[in-house]
Amino acid sequence: MGTPDVYRAADLPEAPPLPPRELVYEAIDRDQERGSAVLFFQLFSVPAIVGAVLASVTTPVVGLAGMIGSGALVVGLRQRTRKRSGAVLRVEEGKLSVRSRDRGRELGTLRLREVEDVGLEIKKIQRVQDGDSPIPAVRFIDSRIAPEVDTARIVITGREGRERIVLTEAFLAHMDATEWLGKIRVFLRKHGWVPENEREDEREDEDDGSSEA
Repeated sequence: MGTPDVYRAADLPEAPPLPPRELVYEAIDRDQERGSAVLFFQLFSVPAIVGAVLASVTTPVVGLAGMIGSGALVVGLRQRTRKRSGAVLRVEEGKLSVRSRDRGRELGTLRLREVEDVGLEIKKIQRVQDGDSPIPAVRFIDSRIAPEVDTARIVITGREGRERIVLTEAFLAHMDATEWLGKIRVFLRKHGWVPENEREDEREDEDDGSSEA
């Protein structure tokens, strides 16, 4: 009696992993962080002014304490702003909700099918540029206006442009905003979003096909 043939069921392909529901947009302006003039003013001038005022109206000891405290406050506020600015985008059941990172307040909610575009709002500015001296204090005094540059912030546009979700109040370096724009568009595409201009192309192709038939 022969050995019965054994058939193995073909292995089913693994289901593709689900896309992440959230994307954290960390809005850090590297152009501003590279400049030292504003940082020098904040770290040295503000504590010095606070210390001098307190010392003149109270005692030198209180002035010194105020100087140290205000310096620590400036550093803390700077770090907090750097780490918490931006937005959190969440997609759930075909709905996009956006909230700010700093206070967690709701910035807006849209159905994915109502999102027409994710783009940049451009603004030209002139930054303060440090001087060339190796001494920080002299660089601050010798600061000058740099040539005009583009800054940008990311805006999500709803149906027919009636709804706009601005991800940050501040305009950031154009390069940084462009980099994050690409990440956000990829994130939304993974959840099935299609920009409005691509939907129009698809509709035109469908119309052409039906007319030929």
